[in-house]
Amino acid sequence: MIDSVLILPESDGHEALLARRSRGSIEASRGDIDALAPLLSSPYAMVLPGQRVRSFLTDLPDNIKGAERLNIARFAHEDRIATDLSALHIVVGSGDPAPTLMVSTDTMDAVLGRFNPHTLLADFDALSDLAGDDVRVLGRVVTPGPQGMTVDADWADAPVTVLDDDTLARAIFNRLDSGDALDLRSGTYRRRTQIQAGPWARVAAVALVCGLLGFGLSFAEARATAAQADTLRNQARTLYTQATGQPAPENLARIARSVGPTDTDPAAFLALSNTLFAALSNHPDIVVEQLSFEARENSLRLRLVYPGFGAPSALEQTVAASGAVFTTGGVREQGGRFIGDAAISLGGAQ
Repeated sequence: MIDSVLILPESDGHEALLARRSRGSIEASRGDIDALAPLLSSPYAMVLPGQRVRSFLTDLPDNIKGAERLNIARFAHEDRIATDLSALHIVVGSGDPAPTLMVSTDTMDAVLGRFNPHTLLADFDALSDLAGDDVRVLGRVVTPGPQGMTVDADWADAPVTVLDDDTLARAIFNRLDSGDALDLRSGTYRRRTQIQAGPWARVAAVALVCGLLGFGLSFAEARATAAQADTLRNQARTLYTQATGQPAPENLARIARSVGPTDTDPAAFLALSNTLFAALSNHPDIVVEQLSFEARENSLRLRLVYPGFGAPSALEQTVAASGAVFTTGGVREQGGRFIGDAAISLGGAQ
């Protein structure tokens, strides 16, 4: 679940808005983006100024899938776009007509060259819960809604509602939780899984791959041979020695099996990844779409694709049997898939 959001300013030098939530309470603060960005907790979302994003509705029959949807959307609105189509990043939602967002690749490159948000939204889409009135957001005025728009404050001529920052933040969190917003991090800008655990990052990443190979699971539709598995295990042992100055145990999985609830990196990561993939071996229809490690919390954050609404409960029971704790943020149907955010943390003493 995303509990940290940064609303980007219209341009450098203007103030940004950081929103964080914890146990139902909202904390919002404004300031320079360089001062606020270090306060973000992963996974986090960012909200783009809507002046940089165009919204459309595209007529798309349900039987049109994948890249073909993008191609149709790309040319369906060509007459309304005064720019080179090849310089646009396009995101198409589900349904007919399908919500469609277009943003320049220069904008995407600039933002993602500086930050690595889990989710990137247009401000008018992020504030869809406030649809009905134009809303003041930092130095701009937003018409909320999936097909909304944003203008500079000086250009607004309709009455504008000014809300407190906590209300704006809560609307964005509600939108994120619903899973209905169009995430601009798709296609070539899709977020790649990153594991951040200080000096253990590379060890953990290789150990994760080894775990995948060991359980015979397919991740990103990749298959590894036994030789590749041996190579990866050797890399893991080498990285372990480089990070700790100690000889690596013959079997790094021993750390995972012996770790207690108070242990931290890398043992916690190894224990949790071991638990996760052992559990998934009993539920082959559940797919890990996104995964990150929260070093401060010693937990794995997940986005899972389930075969149905009852699958999270079954996975929870399997994880609980191993002594760990599986927490789900609920399941939603999106584009014919059942998607849910979840976390796995260490349970009681083993």
